[in-house]
Amino acid sequence: LRLLTFNVQAGIGTQRFSDYITGSWKHLVAHSRSLQNIELMANIVRQFDVVALQEVDGGSLRSRNMNQLVHLASMADFPFWHQQLNRNLGRLGQFSNGFLSRHQPFEITDHRLPGLPGRGAIVIKYGHPIQPLVVVVAHLALGEKVRNTQLSYLARLLADYKLSLIHI
Repeated sequence: LRLLTFNVQAGIGTQRFSDYITGSWKHLVAHSRSLQNIELMANIVRQFDVVALQEVDGGSLRSRNMNQLVHLASMADFPFWHQQLNRNLGRLGQFSNGFLSRHQPFEITDHRLPGLPGRGAIVIKYGHPIQPLVVVVAHLALGEKVRNTQLSYLARLLADYKLSLIHI
């Protein structure tokens, strides 16, 4: 099973820390390369079976009203996808987590993470309900204290499952 996690950043294409400052306007308004960046990402994600996505835009000004998750799923031939809208700023931004999958899950649940609004986790279950393969897509807070609270929440949520951590 080939797994990937990918922070899409709404197709902004940040390469250096300084890009966060010089390109901060791209978080609110579409730029000329955003669609091209999403299409380049499709070439990368198509090599995997399950892809966790953070900061994917669900269709707003900054994505030219295109649901980036649906576009990625279509371009990379993923039959299953799910979007978790975490911060709805209407036409200004549809900040979301999502996942793409080549395998059909039997259960998907969305969870709001503790802390300020806008962070979430998706719990996806595959296989048999008695002993499932559980995959979690999460976008944690930047601050250490809140991030640790969110990790504790996820640990309690997943306490009934045997954990195998994958270090990448």
